[in-house]
Amino acid sequence: MDRAADAEPSGELTRIRGLALPSLLVKLLETGQWRNPGDDVLRQIMPWFDDPLDFLIDYDEIRRESRFLLTDDEAAATMFRLKRGRTATAPVELPWLDVDLAFLIATNRHAGDDVAIALDYRTSTSDPRVVASDLFTDPRQYAWRTVTPTFSAFAAALNLLGPREYRYVGPADIFDQARPDRRGHPITSHDDLSAWLTRQTAQDPEEPFTYVIDLAGTLRLAPQRSEHVACAGREPVLGAGEISFASSRGTWTVTEISNQSTGYCPDPSSWPAVAAALDRAGLDHPPEFTHPIVFRRCSQCRQRNIVKDDNYVCAVCGNSLPTTWNMDSPGTPLP
Repeated sequence: MDRAADAEPSGELTRIRGLALPSLLVKLLETGQWRNPGDDVLRQIMPWFDDPLDFLIDYDEIRRESRFLLTDDEAAATMFRLKRGRTATAPVELPWLDVDLAFLIATNRHAGDDVAIALDYRTSTSDPRVVASDLFTDPRQYAWRTVTPTFSAFAAALNLLGPREYRYVGPADIFDQARPDRRGHPITSHDDLSAWLTRQTAQDPEEPFTYVIDLAGTLRLAPQRSEHVACAGREPVLGAGEISFASSRGTWTVTEISNQSTGYCPDPSSWPAVAAALDRAGLDHPPEFTHPIVFRRCSQCRQRNIVKDDNYVCAVCGNSLPTTWNMDSPGTPLP
């Protein structure tokens, strides 16, 4: 396709070759929120990915990088699994990319890696599917595979819209036992923490405690083995898990912290909300979860799973698990 044919109509800044950008992507671009949240966060939803990516952060960059998809080199198109749906004799399906219904939103950081993330409009014109290249599962065969079923799900999985609120997904009887008027102790300063730890005579102060981050962004603590939903007073949370402290010269610091909560099953991407609460309280802490847990619900048997070693397979029925967080979908609680 020549340059003139690929030009955008005057004034249609939010269209790429006639495809309207999702309104959410436009918002993220306009507000500067469309940024790579970190390679480790991306790997949570694309566990097959090894190479780092850069997000395309303005309309011109998206247009420029997406022109590669329209290559006239048949050998390159075959190698990278690219087809023109308008001229194809049959529907173009994954692992091929229909370049007439797609454009790139992220590309390889290092020259020569030849990897990318694209919006795939074959599924929706308003909230298209997000797909990414896969040269890692089988290095002999390039392929495109689904990352999330919609762009909005992609943005939510990467926490680009602000902190996700996690509602309780555990057993109903534990929820019923929690009292809304008896939440965990709020920690807003080092003095708060020091005074609270002094009162915890039932356990060693350097053993793990239960914590949640409430919707106001405040750290709340409860003794070890307390239910997270009780610590939260039955409310949704921004984060939950276990936390350990150590004292040196009268100063308490966070030594270990996880998102281990089978009641809320927060994603590792909840870390920014957790870190912000610790920062507001003036507590030094690790740069990330020291023990990150990946929770997924099986779409077949509905049971909750903890994913280990990037093995996205249900431990109960053997069904494949989704790569994106889905614990708020209906399911059967664990006993």
